[in-house]
Amino acid sequence: MKNLDSLIIIPAFFVTLFLLFVLRPVSKKIGLTDKPNSRKKHEGEIPLIGGLSIYLCLLALFYWLPIKNYAYLISATLLVACGTMDDFKPLSYKIRLIIEVVAALIVIQWGGIEIKSLGNIFGFGEVSLGYFSSFFTVFAIIGGINAFNMIDGIDGLAGSLSLLVFILIFIVGLNTPSIVSLCLIFIPAICAFLLFNLRILGRKKASIFLGDSGSMLFGFTISCLVVLSSQGENRIISPSTVLWVIAIPLFDSISIMVRRIKKGKSPFAPDREHFHHILPLAGYSINQTICIILTLSFSLGCLGIIGEILINLPDWLLFYSFLGLFSLFFWGMSHSWKMMKIARILRYVERKGDRRKTDRRKNTLLYYGVERRVLPDRRSGLDRRKSKN
Repeated sequence: MKNLDSLIIIPAFFVTLFLLFVLRPVSKKIGLTDKPNSRKKHEGEIPLIGGLSIYLCLLALFYWLPIKNYAYLISATLLVACGTMDDFKPLSYKIRLIIEVVAALIVIQWGGIEIKSLGNIFGFGEVSLGYFSSFFTVFAIIGGINAFNMIDGIDGLAGSLSLLVFILIFIVGLNTPSIVSLCLIFIPAICAFLLFNLRILGRKKASIFLGDSGSMLFGFTISCLVVLSSQGENRIISPSTVLWVIAIPLFDSISIMVRRIKKGKSPFAPDREHFHHILPLAGYSINQTICIILTLSFSLGCLGIIGEILINLPDWLLFYSFLGLFSLFFWGMSHSWKMMKIARILRYVERKGDRRKTDRRKNTLLYYGVERRVLPDRRSGLDRRKSKN
């Protein structure tokens, strides 16, 4: 594994970095850019080459992988092509859905990536899917693709959250070369992309976007990795724990699709009612929003992994706990105005505390290198006049 580390990690970062620089001017010439509109609030045309650069990096380093799953690569290519076409000109969700089904069937039939068992998820014994395994796997992979596609709504979120999930999968799959090798390509490649996508280093907006090609690639790859991690005799984690690892994308995508259906809308219709849209409306900055979501995702992922591996909690307890948290999240999103009110109160308390700290600092003087507190003069007016005389 050490040789694999040196062969892939450093090249993956610099190959992606090189591709981002090369493709950036090309994307502007051919029109592969994201233009602002009523739903997209960014300024100017932003290149949609993040996902394409990471895919080309994967293609360049695929030869060095210890275990080469060509069915995965073919499906990934199909999805990236679909995403790139959608980045040029929005495709119908029906066409996208058909392509996602085909990609899922390819990895199921020829890639050996299939959900055959859900473990003891309900507490009544192991749930074996039997003839329904292919159908359920297609459903799960499509759900994963769209979950990560839907979180790509603010600068840096989809890349940062995907990076976190890849790291968690890498940690639990350290002894599985087929899992580790893909993670060792995606982790440094995403880090290179985030240098241009996060609002860091004095940058006030992203200079490169991920694009649908990238979010679909991330969602598909993560779906394949968690299926590989949770199936077979040598499984690493249970299917219940997988839900905790990708909890936030699942929470957000399922809750918003249910709300859209309840309103009589298409579950794939775009809007600005996601969790990552509500937090900025409550007063949090883009970077603060990302930190909050990453903290929640990391905490939930660690709870699931620790619960199974260290505490040895049963599958059914993890599953029902997950459902309980999802119910709480769904209620909060369905009453988002209440949640925004709570968030604004928390922001007000936080800002009030910051102002108090600032005021205390202002009341502190430095005199000959010694810090002295300026205290209010509590003497009576007569005493103050006497002291002046």
